[in-house]
Amino acid sequence: MVDSLLSMEIYESFNLYSHPEKFFLEPTDLGGAASSKHYLEIDRHTNVMRIIDSRKQRIPIAETDIKFIYGILGTIKLVSGYALIVITKASLIGQVNNHNIWLIQDTEIIPYKKTTLHLTEKQIRFNRMFSDMLVHVLSIGGFYYSTTLDISRTFQWLQENAVPLFKTRSMIDRASDRFVWNGHLLSQIRQVPGAERYTLPVIHGFIGQNRVNVNGKEIKLTIISRRSIYRAGVRFYKRGVDSDGHAANFVETEQIVEYDAPEKHLTSFVQLRGSIPLVWSQKPNLRWQPTPTMKPTDDQLAAFHRSFSWHKQHYGGKHVIVNLVNQKGREKKIGGELERIARQANIDFVRYHQFDFHKECHAMQWHRIDLLREQLSQEIQQFGYFYLSPTSIEHSRFQRGFFRTNCMDCLDRTNVVQSMLARESLTEQLRMLGILFQEQKVQDIPLLESLFKHLWADNGDECSRQYAGTGALKSDFTRLGKRTYIGAMNDGVNAVSRYFRNNFGDGYRQDSIDLFLGNFLVDSSDLPSSLEISMLSTDQNGLALIAALFAMSMTILCLLVADNFTATIFWMIIFFVCMLFIFLNGEEFVNVPKLKQD
Repeated sequence: MVDSLLSMEIYESFNLYSHPEKFFLEPTDLGGAASSKHYLEIDRHTNVMRIIDSRKQRIPIAETDIKFIYGILGTIKLVSGYALIVITKASLIGQVNNHNIWLIQDTEIIPYKKTTLHLTEKQIRFNRMFSDMLVHVLSIGGFYYSTTLDISRTFQWLQENAVPLFKTRSMIDRASDRFVWNGHLLSQIRQVPGAERYTLPVIHGFIGQNRVNVNGKEIKLTIISRRSIYRAGVRFYKRGVDSDGHAANFVETEQIVEYDAPEKHLTSFVQLRGSIPLVWSQKPNLRWQPTPTMKPTDDQLAAFHRSFSWHKQHYGGKHVIVNLVNQKGREKKIGGELERIARQANIDFVRYHQFDFHKECHAMQWHRIDLLREQLSQEIQQFGYFYLSPTSIEHSRFQRGFFRTNCMDCLDRTNVVQSMLARESLTEQLRMLGILFQEQKVQDIPLLESLFKHLWADNGDECSRQYAGTGALKSDFTRLGKRTYIGAMNDGVNAVSRYFRNNFGDGYRQDSIDLFLGNFLVDSSDLPSSLEISMLSTDQNGLALIAALFAMSMTILCLLVADNFTATIFWMIIFFVCMLFIFLNGEEFVNVPKLKQD
């Protein structure tokens, strides 16, 4: 096998040689020095990839542009042909268990074909649109990798599967396909014999880290949030679960503590969030909060069973559903249905727990979140946490249960509750490690409490930005431990921003994600004409928009330059009639996905 399996670690970086006929990817260390006797060759005309022994065939330097890159995200087929996507800039954000963790900061999409002269004008337009979609996804940020640690898996999972045979597999083969966001992009390279060390798994979510001294002992606190590729997408276009039980906005969050004393001690606590595990939708329609809907024909009980069978398969243990939705208004119907189905399903490893967050914590009474902490305290103790003993596996501990928290979006209320649960677990972990005295809590150490809050607030903001397009609401409570009027004002700004993004931009975002993940495949002979449809079309919807814009312009003009009160009222009435038509037919005017229908 190429570069014998002394290690299946991914190459740290590469020199990318771009020749008119081929790409050559030469493995290097971070200083740019060659680190392998082999390189990857990609033919830009035939798309054939192969591993070459540099001692037998050297890389041609003539007519070649050389660029240092951090890794290969993969390849994707566009209208013009295949394109290579590489990481051109990455920053080291820290170490977890002595393994470097990197944040991708910049990428480049390099077409195999040097020109688009072989394309029609229509194909050129579509090729540009698809390329822009890929750039859009990559510009979201929150993409992380490690060349030596499988960050798609929890430490408990890695310990439970730490058999010698497993360790000989390549990182991409042993990574969790649920959380590897460039799995589709790597599908072509994975077929190349000997290319295992070129295939870099990348996760999407959040990784943050802080060091802090507690009672004279230094610990490192890390949060890793992994966003699932299944039912991935944006706020209103991805809700509920699919036919396989995969939930929208499913995020696995692992809080990790490292302590060297002098031997390495590591603990972790895993929580889950995901859309309400039923079949439901909440399509945007220009209203501030669209009404959630469920079809009578959908088998909700079967969907619930599939979802938690999947949870049992991947996590084991007991699961507590912490449902935070309102028990009145538009949220009551779906929240009540979840309670009914959970009780009807009567799954022995699942317990349903309702906590009406807005009712309990209304009027900024955020201290009442302690009620939920008390209600869950017994299970917090029972579930425990993972502990990797430096001495032997017999002294290790394993987490025996998991909290699955949801509100409607699984963002703002969920962030607050998850940070509360994480704080309780952290207190227990630090007591076990002898870092906190038995009577001490995390909140008794001001610096630790502050760093903890900011880390969880950053996590909440990033999870929210990826799903809803803005930072989290209520983040001042997560960050400061109290609700503030400035925070409430910031929530208002974010809420308005979400409204416009969700109604007028999320269709494009959903299309971009579907293209990136391979849920939509480009076929140059069958291009989706819907991508070129403009809102200002000649149908009744387009005419309504044009009429509304014209009436608004005339109203403003009459107010500014005319003394004719009747004309002003006339154009105002026309404007309001047009806007009424638009809002009554809101689903026809929002930005919808055009590549793949849910």
